Amino acid sequence: METPVPSNEAERISALHAMSVLDTAPETDFDDIVRITSEICGAPISLITLVDTDRQWFKATIGDVPFAATREAAFCAHAIMGRDLMVIPDATTDARFAANPYVRGDHGVRFYAGAPLMTSKGAALGTLCVVDHAPHRLDLARMRALRALAHQVTELLELRRLAVTAQLDVNPSRTIDLAYLTDDRIQDLRCIADARNICITLILENHAPLRADPPTLSRALDYATFTALKAAGADAQVGVRVRDSPAPAIELAHAGGSVTADWYAELTGERHSDDPVPRAVAAILRAHGATVACTSATVGSPGVLVELRFPAV
Repeated sequence: METPVPSNEAERISALHAMSVLDTAPETDFDDIVRITSEICGAPISLITLVDTDRQWFKATIGDVPFAATREAAFCAHAIMGRDLMVIPDATTDARFAANPYVRGDHGVRFYAGAPLMTSKGAALGTLCVVDHAPHRLDLARMRALRALAHQVTELLELRRLAVTAQLDVNPSRTIDLAYLTDDRIQDLRCIADARNICITLILENHAPLRADPPTLSRALDYATFTALKAAGADAQVGVRVRDSPAPAIELAHAGGSVTADWYAELTGERHSDDPVPRAVAAILRAHGATVACTSATVGSPGVLVELRFPAV
């Protein structure tokens, strides 16, 4: 079977290697995403696959991986040829894959859905995908959630790259509205919340100007909010409130028990995270002068309120 190659293969491989992620140890954030993806899509197998020159490498998996490490015959090698989802309800009826060695046999791959991990410059590093040994379909809500989760993976990869390559250069030189930035992040995350039946409520009390480096602060706020969604679990509630007095602040309220998020612990100096992503998030928030307070109740309580406070302009 001939392996397709994107027209921007050289740039794609260069971008992938610049991430410094291949052959690294498992990390909680990536493991959480495949777990949530499998849950949302109702598929027993989910993988974060990075497609190298002649192999596919799995950064995170859940379920029994049905693929070998070679790029030849890899479903994900086809998925990175496009910019949107590749969904195969039943591979035995798809001319591209019916003869694929991973499809043959009674327990072969039947269902595959992969969302390419696109960089801002249009390079597909790999996929976030789900697999089943039975035919399967995804409704529109689950497809939207899969796209959004794939975007979370690329954001994690970028945060990770900034941390491990010591290129975290934050310049809070622009005045922006924290309310606008937060609203933008929530819109991206809402389809994930909807797919998990999480009610996410956003309250914007007023404009909340602050000095910021918008791209990096946006990533940090996205990560902090997504962490709240993960901690809250399915069928829960998450509240997000932005206020401007006495200084710009964002509150995240969720039913996440008493577990302290790694980015929070890193920012407060409570403990040093073993993973680079929460360290990068804490460094970005620190560069913006942010302080954090947690008003969770007693240990084991389902209610947590985390408040990020920024200096007034």
